[in-house]
Amino acid sequence: MMRRLFLALAAFVAFAAPAHAQRVLTLDASPVPIVDAEINGRAVRLEVDLRFPRGLALSTAAAERLRVRRLPLAGIRIGIEGSDSTLRGRIARPRVVFGGEEGTRAFSGVFPAPVSTRADGVIGPGALPYDVVTIRLGPEPANARDIVFPLEDADDWEVRAQVGGQELLVQFDPGNRASVFNRSAARLFDHSGAITSVGDVAQIQLILGLSTMMQPVQTALTVEGLALGPAYARTNAPLLGATEDDAVVVSAEAEDPPPPNVTLGRDALSTCASISVDRRARRLTLRCAG
Repeated sequence: MMRRLFLALAAFVAFAAPAHAQRVLTLDASPVPIVDAEINGRAVRLEVDLRFPRGLALSTAAAERLRVRRLPLAGIRIGIEGSDSTLRGRIARPRVVFGGEEGTRAFSGVFPAPVSTRADGVIGPGALPYDVVTIRLGPEPANARDIVFPLEDADDWEVRAQVGGQELLVQFDPGNRASVFNRSAARLFDHSGAITSVGDVAQIQLILGLSTMMQPVQTALTVEGLALGPAYARTNAPLLGATEDDAVVVSAEAEDPPPPNVTLGRDALSTCASISVDRRARRLTLRCAG
């Protein structure tokens, strides 16, 4: 869903990898997936964010240490849909090497702010030059089942699922505990009463240090039998369930609002052993308790 959250993702274009035999990468989400690589011959640790598009984000400090040269007159602005929180940066195309293999060049955004508290930068899974990428989430359950989703884009870890009688786009974020409903999904399920508020609206960090207004909610909704656990609804104003019975609420819809989306956090994935994408088969598999 990040391509809908960001205002300017055109710069984060395809990561070209040379043809090769099938390559497999397995990472542990403890607390977030980290992949080791080299940029311009220097060792680098990159946080793999499953919500992130196929590209790379570096802070200015990390880019300077790695001697990443920015492209002249090439800028990027990243923002969250419905929020004033934005990041402006420059475009670069550094040489990146994974696992000692032949290097390739990745389109990257370089920003004058930290993009990760755990690594030198953030990379989307679609930018990893592997045919199968698996994120280990926990131990193998005794009664494991595979939940398989087709992918429209093998580089974008976003699937479709029935949630509360509605088709939602679903993403995955094992790096954060709570699940998150986007604004369209929050309006939809607030109207039906499927989510109820359990706290005040507040500014909460979402990604790359960017924050947006959200309200903590509780819900009995599930995704393929996975309980969401603690959740947030993206909203600028208190949900209807948080207002007085006789309150008058006026809302305005965007001309072209993004489709309803929910991002599953670590608690929602707590019964799952792994999440894996087979790029060639265009298939995402969650291996979870039955």
